[in-house]
Amino acid sequence: MNGIAMRCMLLLIAAAIVLSACGKQSTSKLENNPADKSVGSSPLSTEAAKPSAPTGSEKQRFEPVTVVDATGETIAFTHKVEKVACIVSQCIDVLAELGMEPIAIGESGVRVIATQQEYYGDKGKNFSSIGGSFFEPNLEDIVTAAPDLVIGLKGAHDGLREGLKGVAPIFLTNPAHYEESIAFLETIGKLTGKMTEAAAAKKRFLEKLAQAKAKSPKNKKAVIIFGSDVNISVITASGLGGSVLKEITMYPWEVENAADDPYGEGAVPYSLEKLLVENPDVIFVESYSYSPGTLSVSEQLKALPIWSKLKAVQDKQVHEVRSPIWGDGRGTRSLGILLDESIHILYPDLF
Repeated sequence: MNGIAMRCMLLLIAAAIVLSACGKQSTSKLENNPADKSVGSSPLSTEAAKPSAPTGSEKQRFEPVTVVDATGETIAFTHKVEKVACIVSQCIDVLAELGMEPIAIGESGVRVIATQQEYYGDKGKNFSSIGGSFFEPNLEDIVTAAPDLVIGLKGAHDGLREGLKGVAPIFLTNPAHYEESIAFLETIGKLTGKMTEAAAAKKRFLEKLAQAKAKSPKNKKAVIIFGSDVNISVITASGLGGSVLKEITMYPWEVENAADDPYGEGAVPYSLEKLLVENPDVIFVESYSYSPGTLSVSEQLKALPIWSKLKAVQDKQVHEVRSPIWGDGRGTRSLGILLDESIHILYPDLF
């Protein structure tokens, strides 16, 4: 799943409280227990990460680097970053792209994406654990891991900066557009001496996007929705997944009221009545469950009469996707997989 933290906490601590607005699911969308219903692999799927041999750039003397994270915090590095602790899923994504492995990882959503086949597979089960919750990872575990850098989420982990003083700098991320994901990749590539790998990953993603954009007829209307129950939110064109899909589809979803998107995430609460106005051809669903046996969002929505009026429902074009990747990954590898899987579903005769 971002100033979202405050909204998400309502979901995480309120199993007995009914969600009053789907937009408040934003952080839970990012780093919780997803309903892992894959839409399948596509011919363009990215291969799993494999550590690479040292490149020429890695052998060069490290020049001091100063970077600015998503919160505006300036962080100075005098030595190359070699050990990274991940408490947000995008950290797993960027390390996989750079051919690196995390020194330790948080549980829940972070562990889930690490074990996905496109990332580290079974190897991800054995990475050292950072206990605690997503919002309050165990500081002792981080200290024990002795990282050079901790990567976390803006809006969720801001408070950890003070506690990690003298231990390791924390870089907070929260992209709302694929270009911001690329910038993050390049920044971490610079800090780790993996500029060559970062450039290659950037090139792979942009070439894949350009190929899909050139070949797509853009004659179908698509939408990404997410939630844990019948209270749904929509990823708009100014949201991360929307910034990709709008390149290959008709994607008319916008933030109409800034109050609905106070943190600029591009995700807003939506009603089925409002969804019916645009009536998408294809609906991609990111389901997030909070207890065992919870039905997927699309299954829960079947109980509502208006759901059956949607064109995508009538044409059987509602697709539950892998939430850890589509919603939580937020890096170039995750966005490439989102692109592969969505374009295959949208235009199966062309891709």
